[in-house]
Amino acid sequence: MRHATAVALLLLASVPALAAKREGSCEVRVTGGVQLAFTGKGGTQAAASDHWMSREERRQMFEKLYARAEKDPAKRKAGVEQQMGPGGLMSGPLTVHCITAAGPMAASFSIFAGPKNTLESIPFKPGTYTLVSLEEKPGELGVSLRLKGINYKLSSPGVLVLTRFDGGGVVGTFQFTARTHAAENRAKAVMRNVHVTGSFDLPCLMKSRVCSK
Repeated sequence: MRHATAVALLLLASVPALAAKREGSCEVRVTGGVQLAFTGKGGTQAAASDHWMSREERRQMFEKLYARAEKDPAKRKAGVEQQMGPGGLMSGPLTVHCITAAGPMAASFSIFAGPKNTLESIPFKPGTYTLVSLEEKPGELGVSLRLKGINYKLSSPGVLVLTRFDGGGVVGTFQFTARTHAAENRAKAVMRNVHVTGSFDLPCLMKSRVCSK
């Protein structure tokens, strides 16, 4: 799992959630060299977006995180100010995780915005985006895929279609082709090509002004 994805998961785990009747879900279907289908639950660790928080709410979240990790008040303040910066983003404009109940080593799929995207390059509305594995350009979204303990990377750009992206949540479909990632697996891992399709319907469960409307 890429570092950016791991950081996003850590931040998501720190986000307060509202009790909600609908948790949401995601589904991934894999064909080709691997035949597999799995679903994942929604919740605060399934989707995140800085669009769902105001700048002040993001600041408050950084202050809580630094309060846990740094005892020196001056260093806490400096850390928060550095994190806020011009953009002041936490998890980025959009992050989605679909993880099977058996755990991320068994099967997991993630979408992440990467460091080059801003709230302007991935706006708060429905849209169509190109999916890539590495070096995301503004307006592109990255993909992380793990199946049966093996990491995969896209063999050609994929497509993500968001039919909803607002204070109520994010809904979308995706498709792409991928192959075994030779550099991120154990030696002599079997090279396989797969075709992946799927969907997600994930409500915003954050306790924020945007999602509480």
